[in-house]
Amino acid sequence: MGEVTCRPYRAGDEVAINDGFNRVFGLQRSLAEWWWKFAPDTTAPWIMLAFDEEGRIVASYGAIAVPMRLGDLVLRVGQPVDVYSVPEVRGTRVFTTCYEAFCSQYGRPADLPVMYGFPGGRHYEMGLRFLHYELLRPVGYWRRQARGRRVRLPFSRTTVDRGFDADVADELWLRAAPRYPFATIRDGRWLRRRFTGRPGVDYHHLTVREARGTVHVGAVAAAAGGTLRLAELVWDGESSGALAALGTEFDALATRLGCAQLETWLGGDPEAERALESDGWLRCQEPNDLHLVIRSFDERIDSRAMAQRFYLTMGDADLV
Repeated sequence: MGEVTCRPYRAGDEVAINDGFNRVFGLQRSLAEWWWKFAPDTTAPWIMLAFDEEGRIVASYGAIAVPMRLGDLVLRVGQPVDVYSVPEVRGTRVFTTCYEAFCSQYGRPADLPVMYGFPGGRHYEMGLRFLHYELLRPVGYWRRQARGRRVRLPFSRTTVDRGFDADVADELWLRAAPRYPFATIRDGRWLRRRFTGRPGVDYHHLTVREARGTVHVGAVAAAAGGTLRLAELVWDGESSGALAALGTEFDALATRLGCAQLETWLGGDPEAERALESDGWLRCQEPNDLHLVIRSFDERIDSRAMAQRFYLTMGDADLV
């Protein structure tokens, strides 16, 4: 391999980046989905590229911006996604060089204060050795078999609403946020960005309210390959009945979509984890042995506290 040069993303690079991604991962992702994922809101995306002598992209390291509450801090942090190197440079330092250039360019409190991600397998081992991962914890993976439609009790005090409503999401988040001191800010703006407008993916938005009108639970689900995934969950901690009603609705949705198995990620909320157990969910090893990993560039951030108390759902990754 000849000389490699690195530089940040420039407008127009997205075509070659997406082509390289499809080649490496054997996919046919559209450019529209790249734009959905990386389109900047107010600043340019965090992306570093490595080029060979002929100007071809041989490695890419990028992160999407996520609004997060970390204790007393509210920050825009980075989640690395779509990172890759082409087969021709495997076994060289090209990917590591691209990563180091990324950290040198963006890794500072005023720009990118902290990164978190979910590597598995080869990438996880490489991260431990070369990428300075500071802390890690296994992903909390849960699953159970779908039970078909369940009859709702006639005296149930809950109502399930379907469809996305940003105002309802904002209202719920205001009440639920104190339960999640280290978490993505799951308000209406984030939910709209994360779970609406993604090309080719249908998300099902559910909210559960009690008779007096208070919404206690918000959830997002998505089906793939005969499995219904609970992709997102926000609970204010006040109504276990609302969680139970969500479970009933989730089984009904699985039946409607022809899904035999349910799965989710959940960590950092012991009360919600106990509720899953009582509803028949089993905590298992994540099939790809994914781990939460963190790298901080800001001395104000207590990485250990973040890793231990980080509220985790599938929505925190880009896998669903």
